[in-house]
Amino acid sequence: MGFETLLFGVEDHVARLTLNRPDAGNAMNAVMMRELRDVAILCDEDPEIRAVIITGAGKMFCAGGDLRSFAGEGDGLPAYLKGITNDLHGAVSRLCRMDAPVVSAVKGV
Repeated sequence: MGFETLLFGVEDHVARLTLNRPDAGNAMNAVMMRELRDVAILCDEDPEIRAVIITGAGKMFCAGGDLRSFAGEGDGLPAYLKGITNDLHGAVSRLCRMDAPVVSAVKGV
């Protein structure tokens, strides 16, 4: 399964998820939040996954929200924020309640 903003793979029952926008400090945009939700669902529903490791590519783990993408929304910003909030909440909810432990391997900021 390929993603635009994430690297994802499973080896020896361990899922490794890497935020992969190093040039943007791995800042979260709409695509990343949607992909995080999709990967969280995939990990939660796969009984073969026994642990999940989340890390970031490059020097930073994650700079937070991608303010450039927010600024580009203009008058559509409220709807945009609602959509990305729903996706991010869906990802975090799945990661928090899944049976497999989730480890964040944070380096840098």
